[in-house]
Amino acid sequence: MAMNKKISSYYKYNLFNFFHHPLFYITAVFFSVFTSAYFFYKNQFFSGNGTTDLLAFFATVPYVSIIVIPALCYKRSDQIYESFVPLSFFTRIFVRFLSVLTVYAILIITLLPVPFLVNIFGSVDWGQVFTSFICLVFYASAVISLCILISEIFESSISSFVISAVFLALFNSSHVFTVYVNLNNFFSSLCKLISFAWHFDAAGKGIIDTRDIIWFTGLTAINLFVTCLIRYKKAGKVFSKTLNIRHIFIMIIFVLVVLNGNRWYTRIDFSKNKTYSISPFTKEILSKAEGNIKITYYRSSTLEKKYPQVRDIADFLSTYTSFGKNINLKIKDPDNDEETKNLLQTYGITTHPMQSVTDNSLEYINVYSAITVEYNGNTELIPFILSAETLEYDLDGRLIHLITGATRLVNVIVGNGMGLDNDKGYNFVIPWLNSQGFVCYPLDPSNPDFAEILNTTMGPLLVIGDSQINIDAAVAIESYILSGKGNALFFVSPYSFDFDQWLLKQNMSTNIVEMLENWGIRFEDKIAADVSSQVLTMESAPSDESFYAEGSVYRENVNYPLFINLLPQTYTNLGATLFWATPILIENQENVIPYLITSNLSWSYKVDPSKEKLIETVPEFYKTQDYSQFETKTQNVGVQIRGPLNGLFTSYSIKDSNLIVIPDQYFLNTMTVFGMVGSGYGDYRNYELLTNMLLKLNGEEELAKLQSHSSTDKSLTKITDAKKFKDMKNLTNIILFVIIPLIYILSMCVITFVHYRKLKNEKI
Repeated sequence: MAMNKKISSYYKYNLFNFFHHPLFYITAVFFSVFTSAYFFYKNQFFSGNGTTDLLAFFATVPYVSIIVIPALCYKRSDQIYESFVPLSFFTRIFVRFLSVLTVYAILIITLLPVPFLVNIFGSVDWGQVFTSFICLVFYASAVISLCILISEIFESSISSFVISAVFLALFNSSHVFTVYVNLNNFFSSLCKLISFAWHFDAAGKGIIDTRDIIWFTGLTAINLFVTCLIRYKKAGKVFSKTLNIRHIFIMIIFVLVVLNGNRWYTRIDFSKNKTYSISPFTKEILSKAEGNIKITYYRSSTLEKKYPQVRDIADFLSTYTSFGKNINLKIKDPDNDEETKNLLQTYGITTHPMQSVTDNSLEYINVYSAITVEYNGNTELIPFILSAETLEYDLDGRLIHLITGATRLVNVIVGNGMGLDNDKGYNFVIPWLNSQGFVCYPLDPSNPDFAEILNTTMGPLLVIGDSQINIDAAVAIESYILSGKGNALFFVSPYSFDFDQWLLKQNMSTNIVEMLENWGIRFEDKIAADVSSQVLTMESAPSDESFYAEGSVYRENVNYPLFINLLPQTYTNLGATLFWATPILIENQENVIPYLITSNLSWSYKVDPSKEKLIETVPEFYKTQDYSQFETKTQNVGVQIRGPLNGLFTSYSIKDSNLIVIPDQYFLNTMTVFGMVGSGYGDYRNYELLTNMLLKLNGEEELAKLQSHSSTDKSLTKITDAKKFKDMKNLTNIILFVIIPLIYILSMCVITFVHYRKLKNEKI
């Protein structure tokens, strides 16, 4: 009991020395301000391209700790009196370690406001937050123990600080050496093993991986044990031969535990959507397999050396295959195996170029990262993969096809003349659907034999635009649906956009629109707009000071309310972008339900058919427009029609229809999706939603749920009002860069004052 009291007193003494010293507060303010500033400003959180993915934020912590932790472990002048403390060497070392870890934990706790503030702007994955904070504590324990060991070896405080910082800089990113230096497999594996950043990768995704926890814990134990031995040696302690052998055995045990942690391990998925866990749907699919399933992951050793995320793919495949009785996994490196390369060529799998830096120059290396799934002599492919986020969905879709033998067909009809083979039309639709496991059957509605050809097909229809669909083709489409041959997805509107003149025009032919209106909906004579909109970058000659120049080109960002940025909702957890969409009124309340809706800050512009310009579409017009004049409300920009339907053009009828209507024929257009939005990268959310809707229409509801579950929205969608966004930005800055530093400064003042009063009272 007396010993516990001594330990407790010594622990409190160490903590008091931290809180009494100005170095702690300088370090704390630097730690808090640097990590927050790096995430919010270096990563341009407030620029419109911000993300709620906090991996970049947590990944900054180990790097700023290169300075912070050696500073916390810095030898103070009063530590020379530690030898008089009536505790064993190991106890004193452990208490010092524990006190530094406690102080570092306090620094980490002051980072908690960051995820809460980010959550105001968008949805934060709290599982990622939890695992990252847990991993940071274990990381800190390993690093602190290392710094204490270094400070024990080197007497000079400055020397131990500098050497500790250098070691941490090396260990934090030793896996990066493999990017710049061509190492053999042994040294490449060693660099990854000792890399703190490599071991933090899983936690940053919301996973607790026992390999990483064991590594940090084992390293902590080894460092403290060696520190204790050095302290005994410095005190003149001579160990017997038996004791030396025992020490060696203890070290060997520590090392073996750490190494075997890589062989037998567990991964616990805390991520929001359980992205890295196996779903009940997958287990059900695997249980239905009567034959053997063979999954082969072809992974270049070069890729494995340079990209830590490929470990997730191998780990997920191992977990996936563990749930099937007749399923096995092989991982092969094709780089130096000509036979394997030839096999991959027969599958149509080729290398993929990846950036690499060597000798201070940028070059591309060709790597394999492909998966084949074999069942009963048939093979399905995943030609290239770099992330495990959608891997379960990708594997399940291919296994369903292999086990059932069913082909996932979709009949693609472009009815506005824009085509499937050019970048002004829809040339990305078929490659995308093929990559998602669909077999596409393009149909030309202008073909005189269109009705006859359509009658020979099966599966869902994908109809894009109707301005050039004549009455005969419309009759054939209606007959196809009402005869029960397949469900349908429509991207149609009464209006078309002339990209050359930048004008919205009324379609002369609206046969499909009329057919759909017969089934309980009405396309309003309006165009929807929303505060939640996409930002267009306009280029022009300089005309006012709001422009900024890049060379001779002047650009300005304009919020364009006619390009609606749909927020995540029931049928799209990512959201989507709509282009000049027409609001839909629901007239048949029994058969029709809303599928996509705008925000409650949405309004619409009345179309004036008497004018050449139905509405104003030029983006500059919306720079200064006052939106307060409009009545705002949610609007239907997507509906689902289910149940009994009767024909408009035919006498056919059906009892169990399933149709989805999106009033936007540019939803999948290459120019709009990839040329006008997405900051130059495109808005793949539209194509993800396309896949999801077609899966549902194909009767694959469970797979559609899995596809939706695999994708998470990380955009800043919660605040759509510009003024509110600015106010929350200011609040974030005040909390992180004013209030938290002030708390540290005030704490220092209070503790100093209390200590001063205590000393003064003792003198009296």
